[in-house]
Amino acid sequence: MPLARRGLLAAPALLALPARAQGPASPWAPEKPVRILIPYTPGAINDALGRLVGERFQEVLGQPGLVENRPGASGSLAIAATAQAAPDGHMLVVANTANLCMNPFLFANTGYDPRRDITPVAVVARVMNVLVVKAEGPIRSVPELIAAAKAQPGKLTFGSSGAGSSPHLAAELFKAKTGTDITHVPYRGSAPAQVDLVAGRLTMSIDNLPNALGHVQEGRLRALAVTGRERDPAMPDVPTFAELGFPEVEVYVWFGFVGPAALPAPIRDCLSQAIIRIAQLPETAERITRAGATVWTRDPAQMGALIAAELDKWGGVIRGANLRLE
Repeated sequence: MPLARRGLLAAPALLALPARAQGPASPWAPEKPVRILIPYTPGAINDALGRLVGERFQEVLGQPGLVENRPGASGSLAIAATAQAAPDGHMLVVANTANLCMNPFLFANTGYDPRRDITPVAVVARVMNVLVVKAEGPIRSVPELIAAAKAQPGKLTFGSSGAGSSPHLAAELFKAKTGTDITHVPYRGSAPAQVDLVAGRLTMSIDNLPNALGHVQEGRLRALAVTGRERDPAMPDVPTFAELGFPEVEVYVWFGFVGPAALPAPIRDCLSQAIIRIAQLPETAERITRAGATVWTRDPAQMGALIAAELDKWGGVIRGANLRLE
């Protein structure tokens, strides 16, 4: 998820954690620093969230959170390493929708089964996607886009940040639910795809909203619909797909922390409560919002249900599009 972390990290020194947020003494506390693996290189929102939460661990848990970037295999490498770690609470990974709920269907062997090999701990934030076209192009609405695609099967194109990425699969979901045939053009990251879309070399993209927001605000791209359940405050005039008659085109990329399988409940719950408290602090929430994400917290049980629902959803989309990556 190539969202810039500058807005999250370039901020004044954080205030001390309010005493009321610390809660009663926990039955568990880490005996050494907690390693927080990041599945991507520095600059991704996973990286920013891991650092933002990790820097408060000392105050909340009595041990620091040590962030370690471990990119590779589309985010799967760090998840697999965490799945194989000792279930003692001293290793977590900042996971997201793509590496937990899409990769298992895209790759022959990710090294982990998200239903069996990890323990959900906490979700902290999410972003929605937005369908964008060239601002000065002929397509000005979703019905016009669908009509053009059906009139020219396979002729229109959509760009994404890479094969199997969440923008790619969001567009595949759109195609499936609208009965359209639009050709995928994968890029190495969101930025070059946005450049070609602005230049008119692509028809559309359905990208993470923060990646497209600047282009929309500056008049280079036109936003046609957002994939959230409700309109996004950053684009209040842009309708949701549900408003346009396509409620199943709902896509959020969420970010959370998971640990190894068999993580004991007292450890899991202590970590979950600490991470959620940190995410909900006003100064933390403000920095997350500034980066284009929304604070959205879920406890272990809620995160487990979310993972199960997303696996069912994206498994169907990926099988339906006959996608497989090496």
